[in-house]
Amino acid sequence: MRLLVWNDGQVVEASQFRLDRPYVMQRIHTLGHKVYNIAYHVELLREASISLFGFASLCGAADAERIIAKLLELSRVTPRLSCPVAMRLDFEGALSFEVEHPLYDAGMALKSRRLTGAAVEMVLPNICYMSSASVAVDALTEAMATKRGGDMPIIVNAERGVVSEPWRPIFVVYSGRVYTPQAFSTVEYKLVKDAVDNLGMELIVRDIPYESLQRVDEVFFADTMSVMPLVSIEKHRLLSVVTSRITSRMEPTL
Repeated sequence: MRLLVWNDGQVVEASQFRLDRPYVMQRIHTLGHKVYNIAYHVELLREASISLFGFASLCGAADAERIIAKLLELSRVTPRLSCPVAMRLDFEGALSFEVEHPLYDAGMALKSRRLTGAAVEMVLPNICYMSSASVAVDALTEAMATKRGGDMPIIVNAERGVVSEPWRPIFVVYSGRVYTPQAFSTVEYKLVKDAVDNLGMELIVRDIPYESLQRVDEVFFADTMSVMPLVSIEKHRLLSVVTSRITSRMEPTL
């Protein structure tokens, strides 16, 4: 299998591709060379580029789907693997699609390694879209979480309230109900919201104090490719029963 990049019409090895200019992006879930939620991803990329750069990509959903499918075929991605593809538009208008490392499971699934959470108190910049800036923020918060002895950062503000990110929203389960501190229009948020609705449950948007996480049943994050449950926060052990039910209703599934 080769990891390839389509960069403004040219296909190159991912190892040879460097993007040093600011960009906006969407990470797209594929399985069996089928591309999921592409129209919504293209719409969100267009909104982000207009907001930040003042112009929109001319690439439509059908073109993006065709490029991604061909790129997966050329990369020889095994159809049984879930494979993320990063769609990026830089501030000079160059569009690229990068095949990233596949996940060794099929469809939307819990990550096999259960993660521990660590509080990271910081004031986040006002980033509404996945971009080069959001990638840098994630790298910073993850490094800070590791320094505090955890795997996943739980970002808290100055009032010790839990902060959610649009591209990696956090969800809390307590007494059979699902809570999140903020609603978003992103694919990542919508995947969980639709699954919760399909289960006949309610997703409640409300402030979540960090200290309350010591009493909850489950905590999980979601991205386009998978659901990431926490096994513990500090010394508080967590379950993943409701998280598993929610994941089973998310698309794609086999």
